[in-house]
Amino acid sequence: MSAIEWLNMLMTFVIACVATVILTPFSIRLAYKVGAIDIPKDERRVHSKPMPRIGGLSFIIGFFISTLIMFLLCNIDRTVESIDVNIWGFYLGAVIISIIGFLDDINVSEKGLKPIVKLGGQILAAICIVISGARIMYINIPFLEMYGLNDVLSIIITIGWVVGVTNAINLLDGLDGLAGGVSAISVLSLIIIFVLNGSAAIPLIMVSALLGGLLGFLPYNFNPAKTFMGDVGSNFLGYTLAAVSMLGMAKTYTFMAIILPVIVLALPIFDTLFAIIRRVVHGKSIMEADRGHLHHRLVDLGLSQRQAVLVLYAIAAIFGIFAIVLMESAAWKAIGFIGIICILALLETKNIQIRKRKGLPKATVKNFSDGGKLRVMLVFGTRPEAIKMCPLIKELKKRDDIVTIVCLTAQHREMLDQVMDAFQIKADYDLNIMKSKQTLTHITSSVLNGVYDIIQIERPDIVLVHGDTTTTMAAAQAAFDSKVRVGHVEAGLRTYDKYSPYPEEMNRKIVTQIADIFFAPTENNKNNLLKENIDENLIYVTGNTVIDALKTTVKDDFEFDHPVLQELDFNKKIIFMTAHRRENLGEPLHHICEAVKEIAEANDDVEVVYPVHLNPAVQEVAHEVLDGIPNVHLIEPLEVITTHNLINKSYMVMTDSGGIQEEAPSLGKPVLVLRNETERPEAVTAGTVKVVGTDKETIVREATKLLTDSYEYEKMSKATNPYGDGNSCDRIVEAIRYYFGITKKRVKDLK
Repeated sequence: MSAIEWLNMLMTFVIACVATVILTPFSIRLAYKVGAIDIPKDERRVHSKPMPRIGGLSFIIGFFISTLIMFLLCNIDRTVESIDVNIWGFYLGAVIISIIGFLDDINVSEKGLKPIVKLGGQILAAICIVISGARIMYINIPFLEMYGLNDVLSIIITIGWVVGVTNAINLLDGLDGLAGGVSAISVLSLIIIFVLNGSAAIPLIMVSALLGGLLGFLPYNFNPAKTFMGDVGSNFLGYTLAAVSMLGMAKTYTFMAIILPVIVLALPIFDTLFAIIRRVVHGKSIMEADRGHLHHRLVDLGLSQRQAVLVLYAIAAIFGIFAIVLMESAAWKAIGFIGIICILALLETKNIQIRKRKGLPKATVKNFSDGGKLRVMLVFGTRPEAIKMCPLIKELKKRDDIVTIVCLTAQHREMLDQVMDAFQIKADYDLNIMKSKQTLTHITSSVLNGVYDIIQIERPDIVLVHGDTTTTMAAAQAAFDSKVRVGHVEAGLRTYDKYSPYPEEMNRKIVTQIADIFFAPTENNKNNLLKENIDENLIYVTGNTVIDALKTTVKDDFEFDHPVLQELDFNKKIIFMTAHRRENLGEPLHHICEAVKEIAEANDDVEVVYPVHLNPAVQEVAHEVLDGIPNVHLIEPLEVITTHNLINKSYMVMTDSGGIQEEAPSLGKPVLVLRNETERPEAVTAGTVKVVGTDKETIVREATKLLTDSYEYEKMSKATNPYGDGNSCDRIVEAIRYYFGITKKRVKDLK
């Protein structure tokens, strides 16, 4: 090469690099304006905060500026092996592929463009390259003859090459700086190969611009990244690499013309091929994203993002050096190529072995923080949570390899203490946050600050939260802020109305986005999580822990020590009732109480027991409507053992509670739900629960039907309980031990 050619390449490199460095901050600001933000909403993503994702625009514009200056102002020869290449065809394809990527980026919150649209755009861009005059025209199979391709085959193979490389680079873009750095190494290798090959000016200018743009972008993209290149960047990168690899090797009508670019780009190409094979073998769409790529597996082995990226940089460099050596060595070409395939196959074999351990955390914990024991911290603050978490605490304490830490927030105070006493469990920490007329904001801030401080002291390996209380949501956030894993017990319940129940529906949806491992009571709950793109390997169907609690609390020979309950005539039809939910306060609760009044007054053989929640808004309405009715008993909230045994001896249950919808069916008691919807549709489907809302006439009608129609009563009381077999806590504990690599066998889901 002449000095002027080297100078042209250097000028191209510098212009592209400087332009990219200047433009990248503008691309970051643009990303926030157009909503091109990558939110870590699934387990496949390894970043922990929202990131702007159209940084690739900067090196695209840098590439265009530098190459156009050289082609238009510096009299660069535009022929490649006597073919007058129409560079405007390449640029048109580059614009098309960039637009497709940009549209995909700004639509990311809506799952992006449809795969068929993206594929169509890639094919259209590839056709532009064909029209420009760049094609793969020869193919050579090792030890056989070189074959010239007819026009049809040449076009098909060229389009396939462009689309394939484009998607390979796109799939590689999974860690900070990975796609940009690997591509820069590949481009540098191509530059050396092109120079040794005596390639034309066009590909040399293009690769110089590409290298300059990538090196200008990497400071913003390397871990910890300030921006992602996005689909706009990775699509353009793959498209351009595919084009220049053809143009640069046009002079070499041998096996090397095809194989050298493949070797240089071996890392993204074979990672993509293995991804396709993996998805086909597992019966999934080849377009369905997964967490099986090599960079994911390196992170799962315990490497940091930066370490994993550097390992892959080294692999890309080895392939690049190997390709350069092969350029000058004819003897080992075929053998070397076979060796490359063998190495990649070995890497994928190791990859598969790692994947056999499904549901492992992103970085497997090998040495736990307490002398090799796993530290599990449970946080809860209300009576219903305590009822369901206490059996789990007891199960955890049976394991010698687990240290159990119990933290109460006391979002509820007296009712929570009753449960702790009943199960004979002492808390290690008690935040005691409850105050008169407390607000959701007070609860959230108090729990968030208190739990965060305790996490800093105890350094647990995982924090377990339950269900959907404000304590649950805030504790999960505190764990996330501390970079501690979160396990969600009773995950996947949904009404799909964010204000009903309020605030529970939104609380559990927030926790779903934070949690790392999910314990779903039923298959239906699991399906809800799958709809929200939660990795199936991280979901365990365990049953509900309340069934485990009933094994401890319910006794056939139980004797009540409460004076009102001691006087009850259990030969009558006892209706156990609760009503206290926030969304029922006011007029709905008034309608419920009016319905209970009418039912009690119309049926002398009925006794209604209503443990009235301590909330003044509940107390006021209950006493206003129901005081003075002889067969309605308004009593204080009961401790859990008394409650469970009272339900067991009752005829039926009327409630707006969530947990009782699970407890009562397990004891064979029909349940009328005093709400407009339920997040527990399994019991409705099974026939043990009926949703009746808060309309007075509907409640009276449905309750009267159960009180007077023996067929309707038997149908509900004999229905199959969908909430488990009483071994939920054991499943949860074993799932946690498997997740952390303590045991080798994944626990089976409840069937």
